[in-house]
Amino acid sequence: MSEPTAAQLKDEGNELFKKQDYAIALDDKNAVLYANRAACNHALNKYLDAVDDAHRATEIDPSYAKGWSRLAASRDDWGRSAHAWQKALDALPKTKLSPAERQQKDHVQIKPIVPFSINEKLGKFPWQVATDMLPELRRAGQEKASSSAWVIALAYEEFNEGVEMMKGMKITPQPGTPDGFVHHGNLEGLTLLSNGFMRDDRVFHINQPKWIDMYNQQVFFEVTARKAWDSEGLETVKELAQKRLKENGWDDVRPALAVTVRGWIMRAALDGGLKQQPQAGVEYYRRALDFVEWGRTIWKDVPKSDRGVVFEHSFLIGVRSLYLKMFMNAYTDDPGLNSKFPLEQLKEEAEDLLKETDIAVQTRDNSEPVDPGFISSFIVYPRGLAHALLGFYHVQSARYSSDPVERMFSFVKAAGEYTRASSKYAEDDELRAWYFNCTLDCLRSAGAPVDNFLMVAFGLRDTVPKMKKIWAISELAMGGRDQKIQENLDRADEFMKRVT
Repeated sequence: MSEPTAAQLKDEGNELFKKQDYAIALDDKNAVLYANRAACNHALNKYLDAVDDAHRATEIDPSYAKGWSRLAASRDDWGRSAHAWQKALDALPKTKLSPAERQQKDHVQIKPIVPFSINEKLGKFPWQVATDMLPELRRAGQEKASSSAWVIALAYEEFNEGVEMMKGMKITPQPGTPDGFVHHGNLEGLTLLSNGFMRDDRVFHINQPKWIDMYNQQVFFEVTARKAWDSEGLETVKELAQKRLKENGWDDVRPALAVTVRGWIMRAALDGGLKQQPQAGVEYYRRALDFVEWGRTIWKDVPKSDRGVVFEHSFLIGVRSLYLKMFMNAYTDDPGLNSKFPLEQLKEEAEDLLKETDIAVQTRDNSEPVDPGFISSFIVYPRGLAHALLGFYHVQSARYSSDPVERMFSFVKAAGEYTRASSKYAEDDELRAWYFNCTLDCLRSAGAPVDNFLMVAFGLRDTVPKMKKIWAISELAMGGRDQKIQENLDRADEFMKRVT
């Protein structure tokens, strides 16, 4: 039997893609097949593999518009993505476009993304209020050590320092260099940005239009200086890291690994948040999580001073927490019993997070000094998150159950998990109030006794004014937090009237 031609492989691949059966054989000189496999990898959320194939397609045929559009869709930053979209547009005919080409042109022209910007006119944001509170909290000592102001203010301190380093980047023309420019900056920008974000992801904000450009320049600078891996797949990075370690030692590999892992974390945040692609966010957090777990295993006897902070237990907990939040968001985008992000997996990984925090408590070196927000950020709050995710699991289980009794018990279990979640957050943290409110929703759905509802409502009512001192303006607040809380407090008032 003769070998299939490239055209036959293309037609077969197109049919399989429509059926979501992603298997494509390649002709090394056919850009179409590489572009098609890039589309398959993109559909499978394998974005780095998609970039590799799309880039190969553009190398084989720089005039193939679809190759450039595949590359743009999979790119890891807005600057390079916009460049690829423009290349795709330039490659299309200017006149007499076919229906497919016209559709592609329309698709390309709507792709630029406007990053989210905070509105300073709204008032002070939580990190600003909390920073103003720090002198008073320091004077109060242990009495105020659990305030959420410590968490968000210290997260902001690191995040903002990273932003300032981005802003300080200088780029000057330099003939003879690969891109014609020389970058002058600080190599700790990505570390500080990701540290602040991992302490409390609510600190992430963009307050100027060139933020994304500055971020991309910072990443390019650090990846180049540290010789980090910015486009290789997970297994490739593992292999290359071990080879480089044998050749050059930890002083060379440690900063490269740090930039690589932190780059994945921030890419997950940007894709899952600003681009609103939680499936992509899940992939990159999962990549970072798998790599950290792998490194902690094979280099378990290597001291922190050699292997670096990214393999510390607190770092693992931080990555797992971010991953699980994004996993829940991805499930919300693709809900149901046949979701690509199964509820059972969410439950299992939330239970793993609880185990991780238990281990952290048991093994923590108390002689190592930490700031008041550190324990909350990397032990206490992750426990609260895990319980909240288990609450979410039980709520979703109730919604998909056809048995009224089973549904009621699921809501009761959810109420219990949300109650435990609220107890892990500081009394002035918005999440304490929010999870109290989630508890009330579950109690109502379960048909629980009025006394139980009123008891939780009493705790919620006490928390709200403390919460608003710091968290009057937040993403949760702008999403209707206060209105939803007030609805349950009004119900509690109505119940009280009936009781009396």
